[in-house]
Amino acid sequence: MLRIFAILFLVSFASITDAQTYQLSGTVVDVDGIPIPDAYYFFSNTPLNKKKTSRDGAYSIRYTVGKNDTLKFKHVGFDPYSLVITERMMRRAKKSGKINLEVVMPNRVTNIITVTSNVPDTLFGTQEYSVSDFEFDKSGQLILLTYEKNLSKGAVLRLLDTNQMVIDAYYVPGDAVELRTDFRKNTHLITEEKVFLVNVVDDRMKVYLEDRDYYFKYIAPLIDTIDQNIYFSNYSEVYPAFDYLEFNRIDSSYTTMKTVEDTLMMELYRSEFKYVDVRTKIWAHDKQLETGIDKEIWVGATVFTNSVYYEPLYAPLFKVGEDSIYVFDHYKNLMFKYTPEQGFVDSVRIDYHRNQRKSGWEQPLIQDRSKRTIYATFERNGYTYLSEIDRNTGIVLKSFRLHFKYVEHIKIIDGYVYYIYRPYESVQKKYIYREKLRSAPKVEDKEE
Repeated sequence: MLRIFAILFLVSFASITDAQTYQLSGTVVDVDGIPIPDAYYFFSNTPLNKKKTSRDGAYSIRYTVGKNDTLKFKHVGFDPYSLVITERMMRRAKKSGKINLEVVMPNRVTNIITVTSNVPDTLFGTQEYSVSDFEFDKSGQLILLTYEKNLSKGAVLRLLDTNQMVIDAYYVPGDAVELRTDFRKNTHLITEEKVFLVNVVDDRMKVYLEDRDYYFKYIAPLIDTIDQNIYFSNYSEVYPAFDYLEFNRIDSSYTTMKTVEDTLMMELYRSEFKYVDVRTKIWAHDKQLETGIDKEIWVGATVFTNSVYYEPLYAPLFKVGEDSIYVFDHYKNLMFKYTPEQGFVDSVRIDYHRNQRKSGWEQPLIQDRSKRTIYATFERNGYTYLSEIDRNTGIVLKSFRLHFKYVEHIKIIDGYVYYIYRPYESVQKKYIYREKLRSAPKVEDKEE
């Protein structure tokens, strides 16, 4: 009997010593190896005992064999991740008692909460003509660019009152293209050959001819202002880099805020010179002597930009509030915050634009003109999804699906989405519709 008791004691002692405790530690990162701060981690059998990763993504927790099981990681911007400790890991760490592992959390773009719309309001529409473009005047009145058959002949500007009734019209000379609003909220009519300023005075449109070259050189590049500072860019569609600049109207000083460049595209752009024929190389060399602009740039701008490999840069700048500028650099995968007093004060990771084929991301980003909220645009199966971007984290918070497929000219003002739409294969002309943006439910950190 005593012998049996001794055997049982030894077996039980062995089982206790097998329940070894290890120190689990490491770093939580995204697919690009960027640390993820504030990610929750806990054992699945003790979900209430949560900890958070540090600012540099580090985690550390005690793991007891036979007591703890799967270690789970959760973050609002990513899919949950489960880490299972294997016997092989424990064998390797038996002497040191430490297990160090890097945890890579998958992206959560595909799990965006979607809010679908109600039936939209028809803001304006008639079977007499279609609406090609629209803008809101400073006073809030709607200016329409309309046509009966096409914009090249018979385009008409129309002014609506607060009841959406036409109260004035202007027949456009030449081939109309679009309406644009500048940084001072003035409306401009762009045609193939001319530019017009459109003012509304006493419910009447006053249309003035502008200097086209002056407009595209000195007005169109200007984006916004903060106090005495004007923000603009030297962007060109035929060059894969540009600068954002700040101009102070008091001392007339220029400051280069940030340079945006697609480094891979630039390498391909410049290397095109190696592959063109001798005649083109001679022409580019002559242009370099004549203008001082590098011969590789001449070839890149005239040859490479016409290839299927070239895409113009898109890294927009937005003013938010009274004193902040946000730059979305899609080539460094970062969103930068800038203030005139402190310069660039912060940057956060963005990845909504990556894996474009899967997510359906489309240009442009759209800002609510009143609330200054910024939305990313996605298109899936013909439907447009507007997804708010959290400016503190760079994460897409919620997604709003527009009611109709294949809408055009989206604008967001004071929580309402305005766009142009015509039902596919119908005789209806193009109308303007309006939808109210509805908030998605708050994302809760639910247990599995």
